[in-house]
Amino acid sequence: MEHLLEEIQLYFSDSSRCLALTGSGGKTTSMILLARHYAEEGKRVLVSTTTKLQLPKEREYGCDTYFLNDTVLSHHPAQGERVFYSHLAHKAVAPPLEHLQALLDRYDVMLLEADGAMNLGLKIHEERDPVVPSFVTGTLAIVSMGLLGKPFKENCLGSERYPLEFAEKRVCLDTYRKLLAHKQGILKRARGKSLILCNQSRFEDIEEYRKLSGSSSFSRPIWFGDMQTNHLIYRNEP
Repeated sequence: MEHLLEEIQLYFSDSSRCLALTGSGGKTTSMILLARHYAEEGKRVLVSTTTKLQLPKEREYGCDTYFLNDTVLSHHPAQGERVFYSHLAHKAVAPPLEHLQALLDRYDVMLLEADGAMNLGLKIHEERDPVVPSFVTGTLAIVSMGLLGKPFKENCLGSERYPLEFAEKRVCLDTYRKLLAHKQGILKRARGKSLILCNQSRFEDIEEYRKLSGSSSFSRPIWFGDMQTNHLIYRNEP
């Protein structure tokens, strides 16, 4: 059985300078787990956002050092240190993009949560999102596979904007096909080396995953796995 975190690290080995996490269905959890994994390898890791995050007092990010202001610009991280950086409002909000870009040379890996989904597992984007800066070198586009058979509208942010294109009552394989192909779907604004991660996947649904990935021509790899258990279940490479 392959370990998902190790395989993601290997996939982005030449483009992990700045990774954007987009989509829905486990972005923050994935960012936290990736930060820990990279730090265990001795990497200096910066965790931040281009949108919004829960405040550190509300969510355990596992970082060694926290900055809610620009004093991070004078901080020099140690090997294996995880640093959290945002600005402070009612949530942890995005710092200036030029500050993030200025910090690139100080860290081995920068992880940016670049999207928001209101804790829903599926999302159809608005024009303004995701926020993927020009200096991003890789994109991990995430979607939850744990919603097969569940009510569609209640689990997909933005579904009301496309009532004709997304008319299904329940989430099915065709829902994922449409989200993968739609201009406002899973791959919107993916920059650099990109990977589609169908998170919260289950071994018992592997035949469904084969059908989904085999029925369309993807320009980017699509993997099925679960970040929480660190399992890579199935992958389809273009």
